[in-house]
Amino acid sequence: MLGIKETKLYLTFNFKMKNLCEVNTILGIKISKHDNDFSMNQSYYINKLLTKYNYIGIKEATTPYHSSMKLAKNEGKVVAQLEYTSAIGSLMYVLHCTRPDIAFIICKLARFTNKPSMDHWKAIDRVLNYLKKTMC
Repeated sequence: MLGIKETKLYLTFNFKMKNLCEVNTILGIKISKHDNDFSMNQSYYINKLLTKYNYIGIKEATTPYHSSMKLAKNEGKVVAQLEYTSAIGSLMYVLHCTRPDIAFIICKLARFTNKPSMDHWKAIDRVLNYLKKTMC
């Protein structure tokens, strides 16, 4: 706690700022204080993603990736490239902030932002279904 007080004092001395008390949400991340620690989750942000991509009421997945999924370069028609890139960016944000468990599949899917196929979208479906099942 001493380090936090010293940091606040330093910042207040060097910058114009005001104390807004304890933070509970910042950048879509909910922060909860417990006895001796803190926890963070992005359930609000993930719910917004589920709503954006119409995943309310869709079945849930127990893993973000299944080894039977074959993700290869798309030789056919591009399927919703801008939306795919947006979805990957949103999932990257979730991955970097609170969900390292989706790192493997999201990094793998990010390789295909130039020319996504339906198989790539199905993999995103599974990640969203997994997040729905496992969010706090």
